Amino acid sequence: MHRISVRRAVVATAVALTATVALTACEAGDSSDSKAKDGSSSTAASSSESRGGSSADSSSGSGASSGNGSHSSSTSSTSSKEASTCRTANLRITAKNQGEAREGLGSIVIRFTNNGGDCRMNGFPGVDLKTNYGTQPVDRNKQEVGTPFTLKAGKTATANVVYPVNNSGGSGVRGTALVVTPPNETHHATVPVEVNLPVSDSGKGGLEVTPVFEEH
Repeated sequence: MHRISVRRAVVATAVALTATVALTACEAGDSSDSKAKDGSSSTAASSSESRGGSSADSSSGSGASSGNGSHSSSTSSTSSKEASTCRTANLRITAKNQGEAREGLGSIVIRFTNNGGDCRMNGFPGVDLKTNYGTQPVDRNKQEVGTPFTLKAGKTATANVVYPVNNSGGSGVRGTALVVTPPNETHHATVPVEVNLPVSDSGKGGLEVTPVFEEH
């Protein structure tokens, strides 16, 4: 009887130990799973925060770039612009012979009327006189100096061509038109004018043009 009781006690102890080991293993497994889950959640959150930070940085960088671009555009748009050179296409050019202005010398007034926006004029126009003997160049009056000015829309600037009057009694040289190129331009306009020069001065100069001046 005593031996049977001892054997049963041993078996009971063994069963208790087995149950304890199993329970411990189960708890360890649960703890491991829990830690794994917590670790996974923590990693995901960290990854999400990392992505969030990246997105914020990118947005901030984009905003800064956009801000700089706007500032540059604003600066450019507010910069002042000077009026451009008066163009032949925007000018109505006419010429009128004033006749003998002083003894032996006549004057032709060239008018430049601005049909465009405000523009700048300065210096001498280029002028040639068409005659029945060919085209005669008009020299610049070296004693006069032009002054830069802004020719407002609708306003007029003038230049004068001085020429020798034909008082010889002969038919002289008959001028029929002026070929006029505004200052600092390359395109010309041909305008009609009637003028009579002495033959002795034909092809020998005697024609001079002044700089352009604003008409008041």
